[in-house]
Amino acid sequence: MKLIVLYGPPAAGKYTVAKALSEKTGYKLFHNHLTIDLLKSVFTFGTPDFFRLGQKIRLDVFEQAAKENIPGVIFTFVYEKGSDDDFIKQLVETVTSNGGEVVFIQIYCEKEKLLKRVTEESRKQFHKMKSVETLSLALSENDWLSSIDFTKSTKIDSTHLTVDETVAKALEIVER
Repeated sequence: MKLIVLYGPPAAGKYTVAKALSEKTGYKLFHNHLTIDLLKSVFTFGTPDFFRLGQKIRLDVFEQAAKENIPGVIFTFVYEKGSDDDFIKQLVETVTSNGGEVVFIQIYCEKEKLLKRVTEESRKQFHKMKSVETLSLALSENDWLSSIDFTKSTKIDSTHLTVDETVAKALEIVER
């Protein structure tokens, strides 16, 4: 199994790129909000149990997908430097120890563009962050703009790219 991890801050375009990439590759799409919305139905967002169970569910899904040799899975994720490092290391170990491969692609864009995109109508489908103020505050309190520096990761700056151009760059990386 090839696990494609598209990571970056909210409103960078991860889900949009993942959906198009899934259509082009036939890989399964397991986006961030599948587990977030599942867990929010029972647990308060941000609590220790919420995060612990979210990581466990994701790792279990990746492990089983690798064991069953699913050809590819695309996962979207907001990575926070430091806080998510152990999870990323567990993710890599889980997938590779079961014969899989992990490809990290950071989807990035300039802060001004993030603040514009966060209000777009498409974000309502999965109850995503939709407020300029909330995103501004979150970006000042969390390191969501850093790359994962302990594993190979390729960065795509989508600030001035169309969705198709961003997807084409991601597809080149996936097909290497």
